[in-house]
Amino acid sequence: MARRIEPSKKSIPDILGDLRSGYREAVIIGPSAALKFLERTQESQHSLPNAVKCFLFDLLAETRAQLGDWEGCNEAVKGALANLAAAESDLGAELKNSLPGMSLFERGIAARSELGDFEGALQLCDEATARGLGAHFEAKRASLAWAR
Repeated sequence: MARRIEPSKKSIPDILGDLRSGYREAVIIGPSAALKFLERTQESQHSLPNAVKCFLFDLLAETRAQLGDWEGCNEAVKGALANLAAAESDLGAELKNSLPGMSLFERGIAARSELGDFEGALQLCDEATARGLGAHFEAKRASLAWAR
């Protein structure tokens, strides 16, 4: 009798690598193709680790912003923020290295500003500043201070 082949279980960093690789290939075609890839990945990967979901939602925020879908961008930012703690615990070093280049704060502030949620934009500025992402977010906060 033949032995059953056990499915290989990928590590969280490997799954993240696959996500990034697929996104890089799709974004070459354009933001619409990238959005399609990300939505299919989200729908088909019911067991996607929460840490990877943080990065998926970050890429969704970037892509939706490029397409001018500010409501979709804001929802993606909420998803990324909801999974940020998991990314910190499961991919701490990777998140620390990636966070300055991630879109969730920059695009989230833009989306919330476009939608008239200036308080929400200020909160993202505060969180980015608290995470040590620099004077850029302090300047954004100062430019939005009139909203309070």
